[in-house]
Amino acid sequence: MKKILTILISFGFTAMASLSAHDHDSRGRNAMAGDHFKKMDTNGDNKVSKEEWQKFHDGFFTELDKDADGSVTLDEMRSSRMEKREEKKEEMNEKAKEAKSKKNDKKKKLSE
Repeated sequence: MKKILTILISFGFTAMASLSAHDHDSRGRNAMAGDHFKKMDTNGDNKVSKEEWQKFHDGFFTELDKDADGSVTLDEMRSSRMEKREEKKEEMNEKAKEAKSKKNDKKKKLSE
């Protein structure tokens, strides 16, 4: 029963995250774009220079180029995407565990 509950909670959090990232008003996408912009704007002037843009994307390219041969293959891109998915999945599972723990703590406090 606990295993099923954990799976359902994880699925719920994943669904919520997906909906918020792809909501109909595009607020999720705008938030993601804002985060991306902030990462590129290294000097904090609310502008992204060509140098900042290139530096950010060069770093991204380097991250994708796992074998450091100066080119990115489709397999490297797929591998990177799968790694990111796994990281997000682990993050969502952690959040589900934290929520469950908080709920259990709240129940304990109420029963005392």
